[in-house]
Amino acid sequence: MALADADRKRMAERALLYCLTDPPQLDQLTTRGLCHGVGGLLCTVQRVAEDAETPTAFSDRLPELRERFLALSPPKEPGFLTGAAGAALAFQGTEPGSEIPTEWDGCLLLR
Repeated sequence: MALADADRKRMAERALLYCLTDPPQLDQLTTRGLCHGVGGLLCTVQRVAEDAETPTAFSDRLPELRERFLALSPPKEPGFLTGAAGAALAFQGTEPGSEIPTEWDGCLLLR
């Protein structure tokens, strides 16, 4: 999007959808964290849905991702990338029909 390249945007959306429909890839996410965890995937899917050609292709996957997130143990450490703070932020706005309450994830370069 930063390059205004529609082909690359579509290619990125297709790649993410492929990952979201590949159980072996999803099963590799074993924590709630932002960095390499389900929390990071939740954030990514939410933000991609905002600008996707077909937003529901992504937003319809949020309930399953929420379930995956909640099935994992909460982080014990308080940190941002792998800890409880980041996991809590990632879970904000994942309820059906809700929006991300702030643009806190700007530091993740998702916007």
